[in-house]
Amino acid sequence: GGMGEVFKARDTRLDRIVAIKIAHGEFSGRFQRKAQAVASLNHPNICQLYDVGPDYLVMEFVEGRPVAPVDAPRKLLDLAVQIADGLCAAHAAGIVHRDLKPGNILFTRDGRVKILDFGLAKAAVSTGAADAATETMLTDPGTTVGTVDYMSPEQARGEPNLTPQSDQFSFGLVLYELASGKRAFHRRSAPETMAAIIREDAEPLPASVP
Repeated sequence: GGMGEVFKARDTRLDRIVAIKIAHGEFSGRFQRKAQAVASLNHPNICQLYDVGPDYLVMEFVEGRPVAPVDAPRKLLDLAVQIADGLCAAHAAGIVHRDLKPGNILFTRDGRVKILDFGLAKAAVSTGAADAATETMLTDPGTTVGTVDYMSPEQARGEPNLTPQSDQFSFGLVLYELASGKRAFHRRSAPETMAAIIREDAEPLPASVP
């Protein structure tokens, strides 16, 4: 991803499998303080952060796949409730995700939702892919942060102080995609997508969705 590379590893002291994310550069003191706050979260729907170093994170290893459109309303509601529970716990602790998207929400074999990278969106670079959903923006003050197709209007406007309501909007966009099979505001380019998020309404959900 934009932040760095992720490796599957074994914690030899506690004899457990973990995920280690190696960053492209060193973390700032502000980032490390945020990581400490995220590490204090202990919720079944949030990927646990075990440790943070100068340029790496040690996280719970989650074996699963990104959430995707489902074929039954009951399955959609189950996913929605679990994501909402994880968001609620983090927001209650004063932590905003800032980059909620299907790729950051895994669904495990035992039916558990795990939200990844909570509150750790960092200065990232575009992957260069043509698909606007893969483009991330720099998080320097006054610039946008997040993944274009799942931004809130305040993210698209580049507002620096994001609140839980921003995550809630992104959550709505994720649910729209899970229900309809398409992204709510996807356009031909990232600027057009951001303009649509700010100015337009999403199309109604398909008639097949209760």
